[in-house]
Amino acid sequence: MRMGRAAIFVSLALSICVAPLAAHAQQPAGPPPQIQAAQTFLMTWGSQKWDELKAVAADTVTVKVGPGTYTLQPAAQKSDVQLTLPFRGLSTVRTDGKITGVKVDQMALKMGDKEMRGPGMVDLKEENGAFRVSGVSATSTPQYPRSRRRAPRPPSLFDRVARGRVCL
Repeated sequence: MRMGRAAIFVSLALSICVAPLAAHAQQPAGPPPQIQAAQTFLMTWGSQKWDELKAVAADTVTVKVGPGTYTLQPAAQKSDVQLTLPFRGLSTVRTDGKITGVKVDQMALKMGDKEMRGPGMVDLKEENGAFRVSGVSATSTPQYPRSRRRAPRPPSLFDRVARGRVCL
């Protein structure tokens, strides 16, 4: 009787320990390929690593920011608009079960001296099992530069004594 109970206890303990290991072994090693392609594109575009950018981008990438349309040409190392790092929140967008892009919760784009921040979308096309970026669109709001002027500080006690405004 004791031997039977011990066998049941040991088998129960082993099943509790082995079940999480089996579930952990089934998890994928990294992010999905569409997220990896979008992340690589954004990181290489933001740091202007043109050779690495060519591997994940189309020959010409159309960048739409609000009403304006710009181009990005990785082969010619030319960009009318720059991505400012960091960006946040990547999630897959599907249309009719097919992956069409990756949504970016927050990104910043710079066109000349104007900077725009807000959500965006990276459009993807699948070619031979690999994803390539074909376009970027952003619906963002302009960020106005902060004023470099500081508020005037109140005069110190030393300043007031020097000007004769404080009697000691």
